[in-house]
Amino acid sequence: MSVIQGKKTDQFPSTHKPPPPLLGKLLSHYGLVLVLFIVVVLFGLLRPDTFFSVANARMIASTNAVLAILALAAIAPLVAGQFDLSIGFTLSLAQSLATGLILMQGLDPMLAIFVALSAGLLIGLLNGLLVAYAGLNAFITTLATGILIQGFTQWYTNGESIFGNLPSWFLAIGRSELNGIPLPLIYVIVIATALWLAYERTSWGRRSLATGGNERAALFSGVNVRRITLSSFGLAGFLSALAGVLSATILGSANPNVGGNYLLSAFAAVFLGATCIRPGRFNAPGTVIAVYTLAIGIAGLQQMGASFYVEQLFNGAALLAALGLAKWSILRRATKASKS
Repeated sequence: MSVIQGKKTDQFPSTHKPPPPLLGKLLSHYGLVLVLFIVVVLFGLLRPDTFFSVANARMIASTNAVLAILALAAIAPLVAGQFDLSIGFTLSLAQSLATGLILMQGLDPMLAIFVALSAGLLIGLLNGLLVAYAGLNAFITTLATGILIQGFTQWYTNGESIFGNLPSWFLAIGRSELNGIPLPLIYVIVIATALWLAYERTSWGRRSLATGGNERAALFSGVNVRRITLSSFGLAGFLSALAGVLSATILGSANPNVGGNYLLSAFAAVFLGATCIRPGRFNAPGTVIAVYTLAIGIAGLQQMGASFYVEQLFNGAALLAALGLAKWSILRRATKASKS
């Protein structure tokens, strides 16, 4: 402090800055929620007789639950700084095993589900071992294992769809409702909540975030990076298989080629979801919001008479938009940090 004309003054100007405007903060965290609201209102006004129907809402909630769970599966490796391209192929394998073991091998449905989920977990752990302990590139490794899984699925199914009379309780897993809410949507909410709590409230989640943020720094701070990577891939494989089993219970059949159709949409939702709730970070709530924003937009366009290829165009555009928003968010935070 210095004294000028009997008054105390600071030697240096204050560096305190006013907090960012509330509206800007809300838009940066919940802008995607606003987009979802606008999309619902828009298509509701354009197609009030069909879009706002209970049947349409249940259909969107149920049929996109498989995609939502697959997108949630993709989060775990991404948070840890890795990529898993095998998740779509794992979905196909689990769907084929859950259906085929019942209809072709006569296995008990509960045992068939167990085998399908175990296969997904083992695939995930294999990916994790190859990446974390063998030091292989995750992108190329999971692409290779995905192709192997696809080949095995084609061999098991003979390249053909599997369908037949499945047990009613098996189908009820994916087709029933609880107080008017489709069970698949409830599964999505439970899994997303569990992932959110895991990353926000557990040491495993914090270590995963540290590993993905800076693997070398995490290693020096005592984080077992290899174990985190292994568990992340294992979780991705298990959830991918769970998505496949759920798909089998909803459809009552299996298609060995279905997984590839989900892959782009899943990653589009994950990257778009990273612009919401926790901007710049892959997160479960944002991913679920993104899945249903894309799904509602596509459903609305289809009801407006859009062509069959609109889904690919819409998802591709959304992924590019998500990448652009993520880049803008990073640059914005870097600019603020340099000025502070």
